Amino acid sequence: MKPIKSLFPISIWLMRIGLLLFAYTEYFKEFSKFHIDDLHFYVATLFLISAAIIFITGFISKITLTVVSGLVITAISVFNILDGLNGGIDSTLVINIIIASLAIYFISAPFGK
Repeated sequence: MKPIKSLFPISIWLMRIGLLLFAYTEYFKEFSKFHIDDLHFYVATLFLISAAIIFITGFISKITLTVVSGLVITAISVFNILDGLNGGIDSTLVINIIIASLAIYFISAPFGK
């Protein structure tokens, strides 16, 4: 069976939308508390901004912004993975691995080519 290549652009946009929705559901509550003395506030802020940039760069051709945002999201996801390893394998750990793989994809192929 041959792959359906016309679905590739849709899959890229679904990844961008999914990343943005994940950022909103996972980090917006922490961000909205606005505790500037807490590390989690800065992690949430960086993740939200980076996810928004990856979404926005789908409309414009700024490779550097996509790659840098992918690096930031990868670093935050790796931090969350390492932080969650002591609790064993659970759904949060698996989701962070998936998010890290999405971010690495945007580092390696910013426009899905």
